[in-house]
Amino acid sequence: MPTLSPSTSLHRLRQAVADSSVLPELSGPRYARTHAAYEAVSDQRAGLQAWLPRELPPLLVTGPLRVLGVGVGDGSVDAPLAAALAADGRRVDYTGIEPHAASAAGFAVRLAALDADALTVTTVAGAFADYEAAELADLMHFVHSLYYMADLGSTLDHALAMLRPGGLLVAATAPRQPLCVLTELLSPGNGHRLWCAEDVTAELAARRLEVRSETMVAGLDLRGVLSDPYGAGELVLDFLVGARTAAMTVEVREQVLAYLTELALPGRPGVVPHPIDITIARVP
Repeated sequence: MPTLSPSTSLHRLRQAVADSSVLPELSGPRYARTHAAYEAVSDQRAGLQAWLPRELPPLLVTGPLRVLGVGVGDGSVDAPLAAALAADGRRVDYTGIEPHAASAAGFAVRLAALDADALTVTTVAGAFADYEAAELADLMHFVHSLYYMADLGSTLDHALAMLRPGGLLVAATAPRQPLCVLTELLSPGNGHRLWCAEDVTAELAARRLEVRSETMVAGLDLRGVLSDPYGAGELVLDFLVGARTAAMTVEVREQVLAYLTELALPGRPGVVPHPIDITIARVP
C-alpha cells in the first residue's frame, strides 16, 4: 500500500488550483448521480455492511434498543445493522434521519422490507440540527455524514446529549489523506471546512470520552476516470472532488490524474486506497 502522504503531484496540484477559478458546485440531482457512480466502483460500502452488524451488537446492552442513524441515505448500510440488532425478536426502535427526501423515502422502503417483527422504523426527512429525540438512544451513528455539518463540535454535543449513559456514538468518516484532500482543494464548499476523521477524533478526545478507532481498508477503482475523465469517468471524478470537473483547467486536471495514478495499490493499476476510520465513543 503506498504511503498516504503529499506527493509531488499533490504539491503541483495545489499550485495549479491557486491559479484557477473555483469550480461549479454539484446540483442535488447531479450529486445523487455522481454518488451512485462512485459507490459502484468502491468496495467500501460492502465492507461497512459487514462490519457494522458484526462489530456493534456485542458492544450494546441486552434487551430493547433505541438507535438513531444520521445521514442514512437510502438505508443500504442501515438495513443489515437493523436486521442484526433485531435478531431473535429483540425490540429495536430505529430512527433514520436524512435531509434529502428521496433518499429518506428509500430508507423507509428498504427497512420496511426487513423480516423483523420486533423492529419499529421511523424516518425523519430533515436536518439533524433540528431533531430532538423524545427518549435517549443506546446507539447513534454517522456514516459518511459528518463531513457536511456546519459545526462539528456542536453536532457532536447535540448527538451526545441524546445518548443514554453507556450509549455509543459511532462515526464512520474518511481520513483527509489520500482522497478527501482533493475535495478540500477543489470543492466550492458550503461555508465551512470539510470535517474528516482526524477532526472527529480530536473533538471526541477533547470531551474526555472513552474512544477507540479502527481503519477499514477498501479500494476505489478509478480506471474509468484515468482512461476517460471527460466521458465515462466524469461522474466518479465529480463526486471525488465535490464539483463539476468539466470546468477544470487542463493543468489542474493533469495534476489530479497524476496524483491518482501515483496512489494506485501495488499490482492494481488504477485502483486507489479508499480507507474509512470507524470511531466509537462511549458516553459515561
